[in-house]
Amino acid sequence: MKAVILAAGDGERLAPITQTLPKALLPIGSETILSRQIRQLAHVGVTEVTVVIGYEGQAIRDHLAASNPRVLVNIVENASYKTTSTAYSTWLASKFVQNDSFFLLDGDVVAEDAVFDALIGLTENTLLFEAKSISSPEEMKVTEENGEIFLSKTIPSDRSRGEFIGVAYVTADANAPFFAALELHKDGYYEEAFNDLAASHGFTLQAVEENTWIEIDFVTDYLQAVRLFTEKREEVPAPQVSEQVLLCPGPVMVSKKVKSALLHADIGHRETEFIEILTRCRAKLNKVYGATHDYTNVILTGSGTAANEALLSSYGPGKKLLILSNGEFGNRLIDLARCHDLNFTALEFGWTHPMNLEKIEETVANGSFDALMMVHHETSTGMLNPINEIGALLKPYNVDFLVDAVSSIGAEALNVEKANITFCTASANKALASLPGLAFVCGKRNAFQALKGQQAHTRYLDLYRHYEFEDLHYQTPNTPAVSLFYALETALDELLQDTLEKRMQHYGYLTSLIRNRLKKLGMSFPIEESQMSRVLTTVYYPDGIDVEAFHEWVKQHNYVIYRGKGPLLGRAFQIANIGHVREEHVLAFLDLMERGFQIKQEDAAVEVAATR
Repeated sequence: MKAVILAAGDGERLAPITQTLPKALLPIGSETILSRQIRQLAHVGVTEVTVVIGYEGQAIRDHLAASNPRVLVNIVENASYKTTSTAYSTWLASKFVQNDSFFLLDGDVVAEDAVFDALIGLTENTLLFEAKSISSPEEMKVTEENGEIFLSKTIPSDRSRGEFIGVAYVTADANAPFFAALELHKDGYYEEAFNDLAASHGFTLQAVEENTWIEIDFVTDYLQAVRLFTEKREEVPAPQVSEQVLLCPGPVMVSKKVKSALLHADIGHRETEFIEILTRCRAKLNKVYGATHDYTNVILTGSGTAANEALLSSYGPGKKLLILSNGEFGNRLIDLARCHDLNFTALEFGWTHPMNLEKIEETVANGSFDALMMVHHETSTGMLNPINEIGALLKPYNVDFLVDAVSSIGAEALNVEKANITFCTASANKALASLPGLAFVCGKRNAFQALKGQQAHTRYLDLYRHYEFEDLHYQTPNTPAVSLFYALETALDELLQDTLEKRMQHYGYLTSLIRNRLKKLGMSFPIEESQMSRVLTTVYYPDGIDVEAFHEWVKQHNYVIYRGKGPLLGRAFQIANIGHVREEHVLAFLDLMERGFQIKQEDAAVEVAATR
């Protein structure tokens, strides 16, 4: 078996680290990219590798001579590497793989061993790709039309199957036609020859998982590769305990990795490096939302309320809205609608009261509404509202569904498509366990597009403007909080690798510890347990407790809890188990709480006795 590795490029976008070093020789742990690729190819049965060199070619020659690779290595020099592209480099290698099957690799691709293991036993022309719903203009995208594979950087995101990762397998039957096609495209990319070949020699697409590979184009890519393929092989230490243990529903404690992500290379937000991280974050957010190609999202610099205001002030003008509320954050949606002078009806059920589906349907049926908006997790009480049932209820009435999922995304089962959601807002610093300052609006593509030409009541939060910049131009309309994107991507990686199901199980376990202890102490809740979320418990104080004194006493011991709000102020408090809260945090707090109640009650008893 043979392989061709393309390592001729000058890597100018990686300056200054490639000023005297070709990309192929960048170290990933104890190996260079090139030696890593050769080792992985040898493991899957490759016995002969042709390396096409150009920029700093002598350094590659010296490296190969010193590394004593396990395979026969041929070196081909592309003396015109500054003025030619990958098609020409590939064509130069033809004599070494003539009439044979071979693997073709971009020399800047770093992947897990498992990606190469999946290449064993291939018998058809194959392209490796990562399935994703959002792409950037730098990515070589792949689509399938009329049964034929097509590759291009200009394929729109909604037509793309995902990104070609720069690893392909060409069969012996397709060898001659492929190199013949390369001659026609010497000034372009080798992918153009694949497109010519597709009609006569079809390709199979083989998917690879996210975070199992990366293409090194920028310094940020290289730093991410080092993190992905060296750090994660080591045992990750437990997250450091903050000076204060945050048992409040936001901001939350974050992992050591999320904090460390802020120590990134400085980049300009109008440069391609930012385009890449923006695009990656949006693609990963779509996965968390359970979104298909019919949906996309935008990222705003601001809190969750900024996302809600962007949605209401951009979508709401000229519409008739129904807003549901059973707590503070439902009331905040009403306040936003009133602030922007929107045409709305408020259907209020009262704090701690569940939403009445029959009343909602009756109101919808008789109201000629364009949209209904509500909060999924009402954090003022901890109640989880039934978005799936309400989404299904709205379908026959052709009413858009707008959902505030600020504190539920990443903690509760939420799928925008299954819940019939038109637009869904969220933020970074709740269950996604990132840092405060970024918020998101996920929505149907056609719903975003329908905002075009509609006069928003705000400029900075104009939702269509954000969609136009991010989805169509891969940019943001204003200066974003760049560093927070690094923290967000790290937090999303942690969630997706952990899986939402496991994260939900973890939160559910912590919740059971909290509620079982509270019930054992004879404490009661303002809402039924069946109505509660898995990340927040609102509980009444025991009799005879000085509320403010207890809150301060807890804080003196480095635990932060929430006071009750609205009608629960002075009567109840909240314990959240969201973010990187661990079992030992919860158990230590519960012990502290129980001891505190005993002390306060004993003090109260002494005071009463003293007055007799």
